Amino acid sequence: MKRIDGAFLSLWTRRILVYLAGLFCMALGVVFSARSSLGVSPVGSPGNVLYQIALREHFPDYVNLGNCTTAVYGLYLLTELLILRRDFKPGMLLQLAASLLFGQLVNLASALLAFLPTPTNYAVQLIYLLCSVPLVAFGVMLYLSPKLLPTPGEGMSLAISQKTGLSLGSAKTVFDCSLVLISAAVSLLWFRRLEGVREGTVICALTVGFVIRQFQKLCQKPLLRFVEREDRVESAVRAATEGYAPDASAKPRIIITIGREYGAGGYEIGQLLAKKLGITFYDKQLNILASERRGLSLTKIEELEKHMERELVYDFRAGAYEMVGEGLRPEELLFVAQTEVIRRIAAGGESCVIMGRCADYILYDDPNCFRVFIHAIPAARIHRTMAKYGLSREEAEREMRNTDLSRSSHYKRFTGRDYGKQEYYHLGVDSSQLGTEHAAELIVDAIRQWCNVRGTHPLSAPEQN
Repeated sequence: MKRIDGAFLSLWTRRILVYLAGLFCMALGVVFSARSSLGVSPVGSPGNVLYQIALREHFPDYVNLGNCTTAVYGLYLLTELLILRRDFKPGMLLQLAASLLFGQLVNLASALLAFLPTPTNYAVQLIYLLCSVPLVAFGVMLYLSPKLLPTPGEGMSLAISQKTGLSLGSAKTVFDCSLVLISAAVSLLWFRRLEGVREGTVICALTVGFVIRQFQKLCQKPLLRFVEREDRVESAVRAATEGYAPDASAKPRIIITIGREYGAGGYEIGQLLAKKLGITFYDKQLNILASERRGLSLTKIEELEKHMERELVYDFRAGAYEMVGEGLRPEELLFVAQTEVIRRIAAGGESCVIMGRCADYILYDDPNCFRVFIHAIPAARIHRTMAKYGLSREEAEREMRNTDLSRSSHYKRFTGRDYGKQEYYHLGVDSSQLGTEHAAELIVDAIRQWCNVRGTHPLSAPEQN
């Protein structure tokens, strides 16, 4: 018998443990929210209503919350089969195993939490409900990370998305709303009031996605490394940039990446650098190249760059559930396209200046990349913004604050790093003290020294002024 590789076994042990831990956290969250009597998350609402009916009609003990949840998940799977028809693959039947497992974990969680007193007032009910939100959120992130067996709840969203052409987030919204309406209708018909689906269902729908995103920021990347999985963006970047290695036979070159605070004069300094060194300056040209490579609308790219999608809106719409899908959202497609373009430029042996677009992160391991961050005191940035765009002080402050927040959020989301943190750059320059001209000269001198220390001379001497 062929010996099972120990590393392979260890990997699958980690994945299964993370998967089970995620389902159990979700089960604990379901029990807390059910005990609150304020309603559970949309996907669990039909099962909870069925359980409330069982309690009222004094059904046998085996008709419990976990088994009701399993029964409803079975209906989801049947509906998924009816939606997909010929596109339903035999392997999808394994979702039934996930349903049975999750139902039994709900029963286990119910037994473990049996000591909790029944809430006697609304404040305690609300506390129970709020305890359920982080448990469900953390559980969703854990159980989806290994990409093992999805439950029929996620399977239904994927089926709706596949058949309607809706994004997975929109399909999830349609599915959730349908479940809430069905649960409310059954509850009203049976109890003549809302029972098992109430304001807590809305609270869960609005908050779970947001909390998931906070957990993802804190621990998703190490979690994915632990189970040896790439997220969708990393996988897409790897596929898009495969084969873009620097040409060893090309002449020595240098790539200067510039990150900057809004209003610090980074754009002007980048242009001066390119002019002084006689090399190409890349800014808006990157958008044109990205549009050509990925078929994205140039107008859409510029819109995304100017108004990065606010995370809160995305959290409410989809949460982490898009982890089960393969498609990329527009801002993710843009990052992949820009990464491909930047890697292709770097592989081409061309010396250049690249503005923003996470280029310092994308080329962090390139030994010929010199990373600069331009900053300035707020007063100088506000004054520059007012003068450049004809804005009032209040408008300039608001534009500066919003743009910095957008850039920082975008950078953190795709790199996992803090924007402007000095340890990631070779040089930080305060343009408010030097001005753009002297700042550019300082950077040129620093680059020349850097090249001399490394024993490379890819640039000609700066032009004399």
